[in-house]
Amino acid sequence: MESRDGRIRVLVADDSPTALRSVCRYLKFEGAFQIVGTARDGQHALHQAQRFRPDLILIDLSMPLKNGLEAAMELRKAYPEIRVLIYSQFKRTRTAGRVLTVGGPRLCGKKAKCRKTLMEEVHRLFPDKSQKD
Repeated sequence: MESRDGRIRVLVADDSPTALRSVCRYLKFEGAFQIVGTARDGQHALHQAQRFRPDLILIDLSMPLKNGLEAAMELRKAYPEIRVLIYSQFKRTRTAGRVLTVGGPRLCGKKAKCRKTLMEEVHRLFPDKSQKD
């Protein structure tokens, strides 16, 4: 379900309140996004996805209850129309290969470069919606 004004509806999941605020602030700044909800762990992300049915879920890899990969795999099965991007504070991880092996989304880092990678990936997933007007 697209927002009425054409922005990408996003759910952001991160167990770090600081990182969660930072990601949400950046997405609002970009202008192409509407934050429809947030989640504090993987299990909460599943609940929020059912509640809000966003276009895109940005989810941290390392979270309690269910990590980002576990939640992403469940989300892809339950809601194949929802795009999922996983991000992590770890630059290199064995999980990155596993993410791609299970047909998961791209894994990007939380550092400054993530903004560029994130926007490249969003542009690839939503070519008509990720440009600032």
